[in-house]
Amino acid sequence: MLIRLPTAHAHAMQRTLPNWLLLPGVLALAVSLGSYLQVARIEGPQLSDPDIEVYVQAGAAFRHGAHVYDLSFTGGHWPFTYPPATLLAFDPLSRLGSTHALVALNTLTVLALVAVALLSLRATGLRGWPGLAGAACAVAAAGLWLEPVQANLNDGQINMLLVLLVLADLTLPDGFRLKGAGVGLATAIKIVPGIFVVYLLITRRFRAALVAGGAFAACTLLGFAVAPRDSAQYWFTGMFASSGRVTQDPGLGGAFNQSLHTLAVRWTHSEAVYYVLAVPVAVLGLVVARRAFRRGDELLGVVCTALTGLLVSPVSWTYHYAWVVPLLVASAAVAARTPDRFRLPAAGLPAVLFMVFLAWPMPGRGDRIAAPRGLVWRVPDITDPSTWHGVSRVLGDTYTLVSLGLLLVAAVWLPPPNPVERTAGEVARSERDRVPPAEPRPVG
Repeated sequence: MLIRLPTAHAHAMQRTLPNWLLLPGVLALAVSLGSYLQVARIEGPQLSDPDIEVYVQAGAAFRHGAHVYDLSFTGGHWPFTYPPATLLAFDPLSRLGSTHALVALNTLTVLALVAVALLSLRATGLRGWPGLAGAACAVAAAGLWLEPVQANLNDGQINMLLVLLVLADLTLPDGFRLKGAGVGLATAIKIVPGIFVVYLLITRRFRAALVAGGAFAACTLLGFAVAPRDSAQYWFTGMFASSGRVTQDPGLGGAFNQSLHTLAVRWTHSEAVYYVLAVPVAVLGLVVARRAFRRGDELLGVVCTALTGLLVSPVSWTYHYAWVVPLLVASAAVAARTPDRFRLPAAGLPAVLFMVFLAWPMPGRGDRIAAPRGLVWRVPDITDPSTWHGVSRVLGDTYTLVSLGLLLVAAVWLPPPNPVERTAGEVARSERDRVPPAEPRPVG
């Protein structure tokens, strides 16, 4: 039987990074973080009602016995949209107060950013811990200036922590008993990561999918134990699937909301178009993710699954695109493995993606500084899609259009495997799982 090791095989590129990368990487991160803190200090709060306020106020309401889903929070009268089990985490967070809670969450986000970069690099086959740590710090230094990362820091959001939870789980060896628990926990926190349970199923890792389901069920039952009325209201009245509670405006959240749903409604003024498109896009994304996995490229499979989830979710805020960091690493790894005749255009892909998601300098408050803003901020009115025309309409849905394009490119780059050939991933797994023959017993 012919064994093919395609160019997409991640571990064909195992390479040990030099130790000297550690110092410049750490210095780059320190300079980047110091610059960000200086800009944040001068620019001040970018949002009047950051999500951290909702977390703190909802946690305090839960602690005092109020029914959280009957209330609205902050001056914007935003509802609490997370599952009830998360109130157990937001309760202690609320005791810090908004300012200290924001500092605590942002500190965790920066640490998670470095960890996500490290896991992503290691998943491409790179080795050598000092060099890997330095490269991860360098990636994090650049990643700090991407708009989705900035959005998480500005809002006090938790998405980078969820990316870390899922990525750390899925990069574990398949034989690890608790593999899937991280995916289940992330799903219990924010539902959308549930698409990774589907990814585990289509890649035939049924035990991990079962563990994920068990972890989700355990967290959900814990929510019922501590807040039975809120849990019943959230899960049994369809509240968990109500996108209207999240956007609360006819513009569907403006350019901050980047999903197939918003693209369809803004361009066709029809909800039905979204439902028509969502199914084939979901199928395409998951098929491509499975192909990547079968070729031994777990990182690419995870990233394609993440993009699929962001596209088909009714609401995907720009800070949900924290997956841009693994995406950039995966695209760079793909470029490095591309045959020579396609190497040049492939090498441009990571650079183009970085520019698309970069927080570009734009006039700040009172024109005092050039504040970092993403391309989606370039529209005439970021909250009102009716003002977008021509190029502005494209800019207003940049992340959605780019994500769709990436899945199509991946589908072309990863053709269906030949049924008579074994893929690189199957070869690797069969070698790992192969039981060595028993030693011959002496006769007599």
